[in-house]
Amino acid sequence: MSERQEDGAAVGLSCFVKRNESIVFTELDDTIVMMDVDEGQYFELDPVAARIWEIVENGATARDICDVLASEYEVAADVCERETLEFLHTAGEQRIFTLESESGEGAAA
Repeated sequence: MSERQEDGAAVGLSCFVKRNESIVFTELDDTIVMMDVDEGQYFELDPVAARIWEIVENGATARDICDVLASEYEVAADVCERETLEFLHTAGEQRIFTLESESGEGAAA
């Protein structure tokens, strides 16, 4: 599966992912605790989500993220893609990341 479709919006492997700059964060053991200062929301990322946060420090495509995760974890490529795209979709809805489609338009949930 290479895309997550819902309400006409797609998060695909070519989607470019960037951190929301209004989020402040700190590492706590193998997790990341963060706050969106604009929205006043708190989040905690599990170790895999925290790794995604690290990967997109300077921006990355969803495909880049999947390639790194597949090389670091014992996971089938199709499972990694599906779960990563689902996470990015949800994280985009929560404004943890900004997602841009290949055309440069927002692809967020």
